[in-house]
Amino acid sequence: MKQSLILFTAEYPFGSGETFLETEIKFLSEGFDKVIIVSQSDRANHSRTVPANCEVRRINLSISRSQKLSALKNVFNPIFWKEKRIIQTVYNQKFSKGIFSTMLISLYRAKKLKKYCNKLCNEEGATSKLVFYSYWCDDVALGLALLQKNHDEITCFSRMHGWDVYFEASSLNYLPYRHFIAENLKALYAISEKGKEYTAESWKISNPEKVKVSRLGVSEQNPVVSNSEEFILVSCSNVIPLKRVDLIVRSLAELKDVPLKWVHFGDGPELEKVKLLALNLLPEKIVADFKGRVGNKEILEWYAENNPNLFINVSTTEGIPVSIMEAMSFGIPVIATNVGGTSEIVNEVNGVLLKPNPSIQEVSDAVHFFVNLNEENKSKFRLATKSKWESDFNAENNYKTFCASIQAL
Repeated sequence: MKQSLILFTAEYPFGSGETFLETEIKFLSEGFDKVIIVSQSDRANHSRTVPANCEVRRINLSISRSQKLSALKNVFNPIFWKEKRIIQTVYNQKFSKGIFSTMLISLYRAKKLKKYCNKLCNEEGATSKLVFYSYWCDDVALGLALLQKNHDEITCFSRMHGWDVYFEASSLNYLPYRHFIAENLKALYAISEKGKEYTAESWKISNPEKVKVSRLGVSEQNPVVSNSEEFILVSCSNVIPLKRVDLIVRSLAELKDVPLKWVHFGDGPELEKVKLLALNLLPEKIVADFKGRVGNKEILEWYAENNPNLFINVSTTEGIPVSIMEAMSFGIPVIATNVGGTSEIVNEVNGVLLKPNPSIQEVSDAVHFFVNLNEENKSKFRLATKSKWESDFNAENNYKTFCASIQAL
């Protein structure tokens, strides 16, 4: 019997987000006879190219004001009350208004998703074995858990990254229905060992064996050999508070007599503020180049052509950043904060792992360390960086193993 994969995304292939799926989809399309990509993006028009056996659909899971009122009916759902008990007795957390609202809306959206999936089962189930895949452990994963509970003949699973794993990443210090999701999905795939450990320790689920580690990966890249003596520091992220791009500016301002060029890819609500900060703080010998939002293909081409010396990421929270994997696939050493699963990719032989909340001076010192390395030691760092990519984050190895795992569920 044919196998069809139904992949739920936040945006991909529309817009410019979830660039990491551009690599994974190639392997998924080879592993399944048909792939249906269901995007929650209902506005973006730009669509990226997908393999020939992929069909793209959209779903709108947003909730209107009247639907929010209808969501109140979920207070009569046993799943709601079981979750309330877990919050108070397992998590030992206060049952706040924010948590109450989140629970109601999450369950409403999940039911909406389940209804959509039941329709897909009727359309596709007669000719194919169906495998449902939520890229994020969110309300879609909850919807798939509801679906799986009533359909033994199908397979439902989810990946888990960073914000959808760590309670601390939520303003409420809470993520809804983790126990129900873990109980009913066939498997959960954490992208890091840290994520798997956190799930067992903080979610406190009864079946942690369901959580497997499946790392993301990127394809190998080969930079052009550059003869430039200019030291290039690069960063790539949204310009939002949790990415702390302003910390990079303040740290570089401490390098009074160190010539370098800092290039940042990405935009966001704090971009103008960061640009102004750079204009006022950076010494004359440091050039800041803000590229804004650039397509993933163009970023990789720029890396190849310019061969940066160092990559930096000072986020407050992460899973394992794909931006770091991409830099390392070129052999670019990395400075990063020890948050989420970052310690599983950055270490003392391929970069500098800073404490989660480093001082301006600590970040500055790390950059200064790399700028002053002699050529022999710079080469050692680059070789170690490339080796780490090869062993743990090679897309071909990781995604082939992942496909084999989900086909065996």
